[in-house]
Amino acid sequence: MAIRLKACLVFLVGVVLLTVGAAWYAMHDPDRYIPSIAAYLQRDTGLQVRIQHLQIQLFPTLQVQIQGLEIKNPQPFPSGNFLSVPRLDATIEKLPLLHGQIAIRSLFLHKPTIDFISDPDGLWNFQNPSGSKKAPAHFSILLIPNMQIENGILLGSNLIDPNDKPGPVVLEIGNFSALLNATSPKPSDGSDNSTGLAGHLAADTVRFGSINMKDLQSQLRITSRQLVFSNVQIKTYHGRASGDFLLNFGGKNTVFKTDLQADGIGISYLLAEFQNGTSAITGAMQTKLSLAGEIKHTSSPFAGIHGTAQITIRKGELPKLNQNQSMLALERFRPASAVALPASAFTMFTADMELRNNHIYSKRIDVNFYGTDVVGSGNTSLLDGALDYRGAANVVKKQGLLTSLFARMFKEAHQKDGRLTFPLRLTGTLTTPSLSVAE
Repeated sequence: MAIRLKACLVFLVGVVLLTVGAAWYAMHDPDRYIPSIAAYLQRDTGLQVRIQHLQIQLFPTLQVQIQGLEIKNPQPFPSGNFLSVPRLDATIEKLPLLHGQIAIRSLFLHKPTIDFISDPDGLWNFQNPSGSKKAPAHFSILLIPNMQIENGILLGSNLIDPNDKPGPVVLEIGNFSALLNATSPKPSDGSDNSTGLAGHLAADTVRFGSINMKDLQSQLRITSRQLVFSNVQIKTYHGRASGDFLLNFGGKNTVFKTDLQADGIGISYLLAEFQNGTSAITGAMQTKLSLAGEIKHTSSPFAGIHGTAQITIRKGELPKLNQNQSMLALERFRPASAVALPASAFTMFTADMELRNNHIYSKRIDVNFYGTDVVGSGNTSLLDGALDYRGAANVVKKQGLLTSLFARMFKEAHQKDGRLTFPLRLTGTLTTPSLSVAE
């Protein structure tokens, strides 16, 4: 009995010594594993991988810390990194290692920079350059039970056809954090029918095209070909917006689609992103819009997008018409309480809008000026800012003798039930608009 107990103790001591020896060997100078790990990742991704330093912790859980991880852009993309991570912490399951398998329980990325770039052929800088160039772009989704990102930056841009020059950054998400988990397919949410990662995303700043936003809160789903932002809550231009946003990069050009509602938007601040000088319109805007289109490989990547919107703008003005003679003539119909306001001041501006073929079309626009209501329709060219609108102005109150006097001043004016009505036309450009009584 004593001999058996002694043999058992010797065996246990041997196991402990082997475990300690293995632990010491693994933890002593782990940087010697860097070339093997980098070579493995390069074979798997086809991309050049650089690692500065490794740290390994065996107990209580097996953790590997990678410092200075860089995944380089392949040709024909500009020099730089697709992914830069100052520090990455990976928790690895121990038992699968006995069978030669690596099972990652969790990943924690500290301050990563992710820079997506697409070339005119539809290739992306995260794709294996040795793979088929005709195959649709897709992420190699790692089904990791838990992935956490802290203080990251995400960028998205295109190379410009035909010389593969760097194009403008179309998407920028700054200082974002995310907690993501492996998921099963959910085709009902608009994403493709594949496994992926899903969770919550928060970001300090967001820019899409020329639109700047902040304080993003959203649900995020990542599949092999899509990024789906749902239940978005975000602040922009003194107001708030909510809705959904989708990016599909499975084709030659990335396609985006968004459905948003916004309220309290300072329209003059929004328009300042697209035009210099005095704003064409001011006020607080409420809108419900749907936009979609391809992000093209040109210096104007959003040319050709399409969509619809319903907008309401309250308590604003049309500053570039304040000195227009026809606009000034309408001041005579104002109530006494509005005499001190600018000539183009209005209480409410409502319109339907359809964006297509580089024009914004409106079937009905209602503008409630002080004392005069205008109803019209027309379009604006997004290429040169040309305006082409026609409508009718209706004086709110009966004017008596002044009605006849005004009717003589404008030949096309007429009266109905003592109220004056006359046709108006808005032409010129967004920079130099011209309002006149139509002949």
